[in-house]
Amino acid sequence: MTLSAIQQSFYSRAFDIKAVETWLLVLAVIVAVIAIFMIYKAIRARQVRYFPHGNITDVRIIQRVIREAFDQRRPFEVQVQTETGQRRPTLRCSPEYTGQNSLTVEISGLKSLSEKWLGRNISVFFRIQLDGDFTYYTFDSRIDGIHHPQPGICHITLPMPSALENRQKRSFLRMAPPPEFLLAAALWHADNMPPPEKLNDITLWPRPQLLYMPERMVQFQILDLSAGGLRLSITSKVMRSMHLQFNSSDQFILMLDLFDPENNKRLRFWMQCRAQSVWVEHSSRDVHIGLQFKSWARPREGADATKPGGVEWLRLSSANEVEPLGNWIMRRHLELFRETPDDFM
Repeated sequence: MTLSAIQQSFYSRAFDIKAVETWLLVLAVIVAVIAIFMIYKAIRARQVRYFPHGNITDVRIIQRVIREAFDQRRPFEVQVQTETGQRRPTLRCSPEYTGQNSLTVEISGLKSLSEKWLGRNISVFFRIQLDGDFTYYTFDSRIDGIHHPQPGICHITLPMPSALENRQKRSFLRMAPPPEFLLAAALWHADNMPPPEKLNDITLWPRPQLLYMPERMVQFQILDLSAGGLRLSITSKVMRSMHLQFNSSDQFILMLDLFDPENNKRLRFWMQCRAQSVWVEHSSRDVHIGLQFKSWARPREGADATKPGGVEWLRLSSANEVEPLGNWIMRRHLELFRETPDDFM
């Protein structure tokens, strides 16, 4: 077949548009819906996804952040500053109303609040979810109004903040674990580290190198703890007696037993860690080690929970944190200053 014959055959073909016009219409509608959805997501992301880090003073951004917290129905933790400054009672509040110049929240678990708290300085903590992760904010304010819209319900009104402090990660919250909440801890290092093939079964692990068991054996201390790491101390006496030596970039596994008072149960975590810093305190010759969490594990749940010693290893969150540990630290940090509701009457 010649080239001219092929061209003639192609041009002579007729395309029946009516036979496929229904399918083309459906396809056009689907494409239009997808395009509208993508445009909506882009506009929404532009409005919500990015907020500056650090200190935020732009009024429009502040109002947008507050509105986003209200839209997501996020709780507000309100710490009331006392006259002595020694203890700061904490109120857990739920969002009620936000306006141009003020915001109103409802105090949970408190039926009324005395007028003596009007004008009292407060610190407010809240969080919003952005792209599946939480961002934390705090601001200083005061109680401008106390309202009781109906019996047993108490609202407080705060002025719209002039500045917000953006805490992109929760790891800024570092605290020494309260002794009554730190039930036990153990540390594996060097020859005591379990081999990779045995990581999922703690019954096959060697004995820990160091133990923390209150009133029984205290071979190290946890000086501060965060969602992303911790700092511990080992006395010079223990270092000498056990012939210990640590270096930066050493690998560790840390086990923590913490008490969860909200649920009246024990929380157990294992963390694979890397030493970021090792230094010797000049006066005492105690060794301090800064550890960064690399992954974490918890006891297996569900059908695998019946297997003795079974653990499940998990990645850190997108913020490089052990999220359940971060939640525990956040609550302990606030409850250090909590008082009973009777103190507000």
